[in-house]
Amino acid sequence: MKRLLIPTLLLLSLPLAALEIRVQPGEVVYAYEVDPARGLYTVLLQNVAVVQKDGGPVTLDSLEIQVVNGGQVLQTLIVPASDLEKSAQRLSAMEAQGLLKLYDFHFQTSRYLNGLKIASNRTLSPGSALVVFGKPLLLSGLPSDGLAILAHGKDADGRLAEARTTLKVENHRSPNEYVFPLAGTWYVGAGPNFESPHRWAANEEFAFDLAALGGDGLTHKGDGSHLTDYYAYGRDVLAVADGEVVEVGADATEANDRLKQPGESEEDFEKRTYLEQAKLLATSYKAPLGNYVILRHAGGEFSHYAHLKQGSVRVKAGDTIKRGQAIAQLGQTGNTTEPHLHFQLTDGPDPLYSRGVPILFKNAVNTVGFSGSYLQTGWIVTAR
Repeated sequence: MKRLLIPTLLLLSLPLAALEIRVQPGEVVYAYEVDPARGLYTVLLQNVAVVQKDGGPVTLDSLEIQVVNGGQVLQTLIVPASDLEKSAQRLSAMEAQGLLKLYDFHFQTSRYLNGLKIASNRTLSPGSALVVFGKPLLLSGLPSDGLAILAHGKDADGRLAEARTTLKVENHRSPNEYVFPLAGTWYVGAGPNFESPHRWAANEEFAFDLAALGGDGLTHKGDGSHLTDYYAYGRDVLAVADGEVVEVGADATEANDRLKQPGESEEDFEKRTYLEQAKLLATSYKAPLGNYVILRHAGGEFSHYAHLKQGSVRVKAGDTIKRGQAIAQLGQTGNTTEPHLHFQLTDGPDPLYSRGVPILFKNAVNTVGFSGSYLQTGWIVTAR
């Protein structure tokens, strides 16, 4: 009697089970509304890792990010082999330079890849991971089935090695009503749009940098080489909702020479700012915040106010705060290029490791009179 070979052949053709996809932050990705009239939202996958847990080496061919609604794939973003190779080389080089550790709050590899080796190319050995970060999508409506992420590769014998995971897409609606953290009219210098650096970091994905403008459209009078030149400097910072103070930092100092100086090129100023940030991070991962206040609100949400003026913080941990209460003044402490308020809402008290969540300010009106909209980079808004 001849042996039945079909089961063996089928076994050889089955995909390997060694690959795994990990996403940080995981399970849910928050959408940000950019055009309510057309139902348009943006979504950003911060960090996606393909992990080879065991077995032989696997060479990745592509990564697919699918938008799925009602069981139908509406949109697919493909990360090809060439991009996977570049991403692996970049992250491996950053690890060798110590940058992944220094900026762990941004890449968060310690939180979801602890103990794994960062792959230097798209061929994964057991116990290694290839990381892809910052993959943006524009959505027309919110997909009922969320996102599906698929990794495709082959082992040394050419057999398929695949993995799949899914994420919910959520239009976050806070249980709280929030007001704008400043009185008067303000310029949204950086918001949650893709052109803003905030959007590309999980903790500050939906953060705002808020500055004041003069009649000439500039943020300062004169040459801007003194703190008091800036229209925003010293303005009261307000609590966005009732809450409790959970943490305060109030020891940071200010100096005029940390501003861009007359005759200093943009390139030199940017380089100097980067070096200052690295020095601050070497002392504490919270040091770039300067002086700050963190408030706990109902529903497990936390508001963060950073770069506050030296000596201006008026509250302490444990204080009960009312909405609209002045808690400090806007300043130039920590790592910042000019006086402004950095504000963010998160799901935890840690300003750098908690996850940012979208916030809607009920009293913010833009220049064309729209209220009840999620703020965008470049808008001029008035708190009413």
